Amino acid sequence: MKILIYGAGTIGMTYGWLLSQGHEVEVYVKERDLSHYQKGISLLIKDLRRHDKSYQLHHFAPNLVTNIVNHYDLILLTVNSSQIKQAAKELSTFQGKTRILIMQNNWDVTEKIFPYLDRESYSLAFPSSVGGGRKHGKVKAIIFRAPTLIDEDEYHNLNCGIFEKCHLSIKSMPDLANWLKIHCLQEAVMVGAIAESGSFDAVLEDSQVIKKMILAWREGILLCEKYGISKKAYKPTKYLFLPLCLLIPVVKLFLKQPLTQEMIRGHLASGYQEWADQYREILETGKTIHFPMPIWQSYQPFIENYKK
Repeated sequence: MKILIYGAGTIGMTYGWLLSQGHEVEVYVKERDLSHYQKGISLLIKDLRRHDKSYQLHHFAPNLVTNIVNHYDLILLTVNSSQIKQAAKELSTFQGKTRILIMQNNWDVTEKIFPYLDRESYSLAFPSSVGGGRKHGKVKAIIFRAPTLIDEDEYHNLNCGIFEKCHLSIKSMPDLANWLKIHCLQEAVMVGAIAESGSFDAVLEDSQVIKKMILAWREGILLCEKYGISKKAYKPTKYLFLPLCLLIPVVKLFLKQPLTQEMIRGHLASGYQEWADQYREILETGKTIHFPMPIWQSYQPFIENYKK
């Protein structure tokens, strides 16, 4: 199959490299960025499926396009959350002609793309097999054993086949857009706790910081319930209303896991703004429906000043 990667960031380039092992992959880049990618890009990959203990260097040099004129069997849309509206607008001329798979971590992805793409023209996915960031111009990513999540729609079997051909495991997720809301909460609340305490290390050492983070997280879950998403529907949120004396040490233990720390630190280095944007979007949703989120809102001044 012929696949276009639209979004040449960490997720797009890593999935593009993985999919190129079974398909013809091209990458769309802006004209102004063409020179940066013309010689390919270095990927530092730690593949946990192969039990890698360290990062291995790979070189990915796909064919680059600055205008989308070719026919593609699939367009994999991997831009960050703040770019999704513009990307959907630019790809609107391809709906009905090329299947679009939108791979996002986004609080309200369906609302953002609704004016430009019909629901029948795209599927949703979440890149749970890949995580990382950029360092010194290189993509630095971990490939997890966790399957990539794909919406359970009429194109599910086709989408799964594309990934499975490249030995990427897949998990079906009904109502993936709802799951994305729940997932966004944990990253958005984390950025609030880090901004207020001053660093991720400070979060790890302070039980009161973690307590406040859990309470803010609960506000986000209750906001989701206003949209018909049960707090019991997904892990780990269905456990977040257990007594704090049980939750605080469990959350602290999870955050101190080496792999968890590596992922959070990596994303903070290159993706802080995306997490902060998600925080603001969730806060704005609460304000729009007059749902009080006082603990969540208390992080706002710290987030605005954290990287200034």
